[in-house]
Amino acid sequence: APGLVVGPRRIVAVLPGACPAPRVADAPVRVLRRDEVSGLSLLEGATPPGSSPVLAPAPAAPGEASIVLAAGADGATVTTGEIAGAGLIAPLQPGAAGAPVLDRSGRLLGLVARLPAQPRLVAGVMPPLTHPLVGLETLKALLGPEAPKAAAGSTPPLTAGAIAGRFAGAVVAVRCGG
Repeated sequence: APGLVVGPRRIVAVLPGACPAPRVADAPVRVLRRDEVSGLSLLEGATPPGSSPVLAPAPAAPGEASIVLAAGADGATVTTGEIAGAGLIAPLQPGAAGAPVLDRSGRLLGLVARLPAQPRLVAGVMPPLTHPLVGLETLKALLGPEAPKAAAGSTPPLTAGAIAGRFAGAVVAVRCGG
């Protein structure tokens, strides 16, 4: 599952119900806090250097464009989506639970919540679906004072490539099991 580095030695991820001995980059990580309902977990362990996105000042409005960064086999993958009343409309693959969802300024709106086990395919292709989000309030509650804060003021919109270039290194693969 993707995890997001939110600070030195701090990673947030949406873990499955049972996740014994979570690991990042073949190194063990420790679960510091966990929201049992959503699976949102704050992990402690070695993190790569680089910048992490700050929390958006407010939840996104329906129709707002978004960027989803997921951890793929060859590094971070980027998908665009749109915020809907019930979550995120985007063509995400299985295993995307925990992928950070960013606004067009690169601020964190939330994480993709657990996805259905069996995706619906149309002609062998996964169409865009509405995926539930772990939102800002849940993130703030879990992270507490460790939540990455945004500077005051507005930030200009960025391209998907610029956002991916800035934050792809903050997306890590979290694996369960020894």
